[in-house]
Amino acid sequence: MLFRCARQFERRYLHGEKERPGENIVVGSFFHETLDHNYRQKIQTHADLPQSEIIQYLHDAAVPKVLEDEGGEENIRWDTNLTKARGDAERMTSAYTQMIVPRIQPVGTEFKFELDVERVPVPIIGYVDLWDEYRTIDTKTGKQAATKIKPSWRLQGGLYAWATGRPTEFHSISRAQQPRIVTALESDELIVAPPSEAQGEHMAHIFRLAAATISFYYSQFGTEGWPATGAVPDYTRNILPCDFCGWRKGCPAWAT
Repeated sequence: MLFRCARQFERRYLHGEKERPGENIVVGSFFHETLDHNYRQKIQTHADLPQSEIIQYLHDAAVPKVLEDEGGEENIRWDTNLTKARGDAERMTSAYTQMIVPRIQPVGTEFKFELDVERVPVPIIGYVDLWDEYRTIDTKTGKQAATKIKPSWRLQGGLYAWATGRPTEFHSISRAQQPRIVTALESDELIVAPPSEAQGEHMAHIFRLAAATISFYYSQFGTEGWPATGAVPDYTRNILPCDFCGWRKGCPAWAT
């Protein structure tokens, strides 16, 4: 977010403002909260819960919890409605728990890591959702399933691999009527290997740059008025971050 738009970073992390979540994010949270419930008990039992029980947990516990965490049903930017979102989450959960979950034996969930990087004044902190003996697993939900790592996943996957010493494996599942699931068995382009020494040093440079950039903005602007760098388009990719920003209203770059 810092590199995408300095003002967006200021609003989120200096002032604690949160964008209203979109429907896709909420559906993904329904799905992840339900899987985590099964994985936590599977660490000890080595057995999955019955699928009927998993789906019941989705509707009775996961959905209410996520809605509360996100500020209530009325705070969500729905593309359709809650009923459709529940149905999508149920289909995705059913497909994934039938096809993929039985071959995962988790060692842990919600692992917090801290990395001390030379010449970075604060630790790099992250959270890994799930890992087993051999890999870290991160499951992505969306309208379509991805067959290779998206650019927005690459730093996350590399950081997880760097912190854990294990490969990061992404699983991608679609919200289609018949959900499509892609894992490393279907595409080896969904794996990020632990970085080499040179790659690790390059990642360290990225975090040094982030720390130095934050320090620069503080020194120049204090805690208000960071520039809306997202309004400067990337002409090579034809993407304008403002089109996806919840702080566009009131942004000085778009003031009339």
